[in-house]
Amino acid sequence: MKYLKDEDFIKKFGQKLKQVREEKGISQEQLSLLTEISQSQIARTELGQINTSISHVSTYAKLLKVNAMELFDFSDLKAKSKK
Repeated sequence: MKYLKDEDFIKKFGQKLKQVREEKGISQEQLSLLTEISQSQIARTELGQINTSISHVSTYAKLLKVNAMELFDFSDLKAKSKK
């Protein structure tokens, strides 16, 4: 089975994680301390540089006090221009 990496989806997830985190008034550093996930990994996830695990998604949702599905709702993300 070929591994498929959906880079657009990964980037959108990262944007959504950042949006929710900022709406909750939590810094990357604070989220790192709460989740015990390194700040650099959170930053790379938010930048869409890495494909995070489903376990991390669950952890982020619990600590941000949102339903995990909210982190996959990209409908309110602003479209970014491609250069």
